[in-house]
Amino acid sequence: MNKKMNVLKIGLALAAAMVVTGCASIESNARSQVENSYKLPSDGSDIIYGVWIGDANFDEKKKACNGANNSDPRCSDADQTLGAVASAMGFAAGFVGVNAYHHKNIHIKPCTTGANDCTYVKVKVEPGKFGTVLETASLPGDGKCTWSGMPRIGGTICQAFNWDYKRNLHY
Repeated sequence: MNKKMNVLKIGLALAAAMVVTGCASIESNARSQVENSYKLPSDGSDIIYGVWIGDANFDEKKKACNGANNSDPRCSDADQTLGAVASAMGFAAGFVGVNAYHHKNIHIKPCTTGANDCTYVKVKVEPGKFGTVLETASLPGDGKCTWSGMPRIGGTICQAFNWDYKRNLHY
């Protein structure tokens, strides 16, 4: 009986640690983003800006779409590339951003947040769908968008579009 209790305690501790550290599956993260990403803009719009983190591989796309119950028709479109966009990162908030689709013929250079050579994108967020990359908002060196803060703590500011993560995001 004592051994069973110890196993149960360890299992509960691991589950709590996963919740506290934000460890979750691709499926559960995708489900949450599809259900909630439209709530990110605090300015009444359906637009956010952020750094293109990178493209999902085939298995990641499949898992994300399964997690979202394949509710987004682009899940079955081979011409659409799914990837991650980071609008902000914080100690308490963690990653603030969306998974978004862009056409496979649009090549967006992946970036680490806080780097000087980032490509920033404009993303439309809608209920029940992954985000949609509408356009490249800023290319490296053009100064339209920048990362404010440290590499893993801070957020996107696009002076050219009057957009600031501190003002335009719920997080």
